[in-house]
Amino acid sequence: MTEETAHRRVIRARAALPATCVAHQQALIRSRVLALAPALAVLTLAWIGLDALVLPQAALLLAAAGRVVIAAGLFALATLGRRLPSQVVLRLFVWLQALGFGLMQALLAKHHPSSAAAISYGLAPFVIAAQIALFPVSWPQALRLGAAPVAALVIGLVATHMPARAAAWSDALLLALLLGMAAWICEAQLRLLVGLSAARDDASHDALTGLANRRAALERLAVERGRIARGHGAATVLMLDLDRFKQVNDRYGHAAGDRVLQAVAEAIEAELRGCDLGARFGGEEFLLILAESSLEDAMRAAERIRRRVAALAIDVGTATLSVTISIGVARLRADAAIEDDLARADAALYRAKTDGRDRCVAAPADADAA
Repeated sequence: MTEETAHRRVIRARAALPATCVAHQQALIRSRVLALAPALAVLTLAWIGLDALVLPQAALLLAAAGRVVIAAGLFALATLGRRLPSQVVLRLFVWLQALGFGLMQALLAKHHPSSAAAISYGLAPFVIAAQIALFPVSWPQALRLGAAPVAALVIGLVATHMPARAAAWSDALLLALLLGMAAWICEAQLRLLVGLSAARDDASHDALTGLANRRAALERLAVERGRIARGHGAATVLMLDLDRFKQVNDRYGHAAGDRVLQAVAEAIEAELRGCDLGARFGGEEFLLILAESSLEDAMRAAERIRRRVAALAIDVGTATLSVTISIGVARLRADAAIEDDLARADAALYRAKTDGRDRCVAAPADADAA
């Protein structure tokens, strides 16, 4: 790989939106479009009353028909937008207005030239450019969206035979400035969203392993217990502890211990489903929450994790280490406090330790019930 190619990849990586932030961005874009679309539809219809003050009847009918079509499109977007990808919803939002008002101005200029100058449809491109600034997208995305108001401006200028006039150049310059400002504001919003998302992740994740932290695990436990209390499914907890981890720190140093914790966390995460949660619960202890999981399922998952960790060859610089873990498994119960279920899992973990380590043990009451 050449130095130039590597540099380009670094630039692309910095520009990419973190995966943890994509959902927040999409939800924000969608919510703003769905809020703005019906409001603009109502204003579009209400403007017919102002058109009636300046337009002759024939021109008014044409303008009113165009406004009804645009408003209907905006109402439809507000209704159907929840089913479409957020970026598609945003593009439809700006292009519907741009093409709608641009074509209305062109039709009025063709059939009622004296009326075309009396109404302010030429302001539509600038209003749409201002709307683009409301959305957290990257500046290249914002400029691509800017093609919509540019198209509306071009349609209007061509329809009114203005390209050669000084006013046309003034409008083009003003629109360029607005789109530049909109792109800057969009990028600033996006960077702020990324920063807030990162801060949220920092508050809920363990800095060393990347797994959830103790607080996030307890919050998820409360959610799962609430679901079980309402009769929705089952969940289990796995308490994991590295065997003889103190010897790793004492013999190879804390940096080696940190590398071992990271490797074990990666192995654990590789065995989790999207609906599960893995957390570093403290020191060398981990807590896993398996949603929609019976005791039998949880024991099979625990055994897979135990074998995967035992198979690790962890390079700590001065040596290659192998480690084992002990695991205690317990069901979450609707009629018990979360602390009681954690204590049962911890008791099962203690039994795994005393029985020789490197094994999985179910909480006694759960094992008997199974």
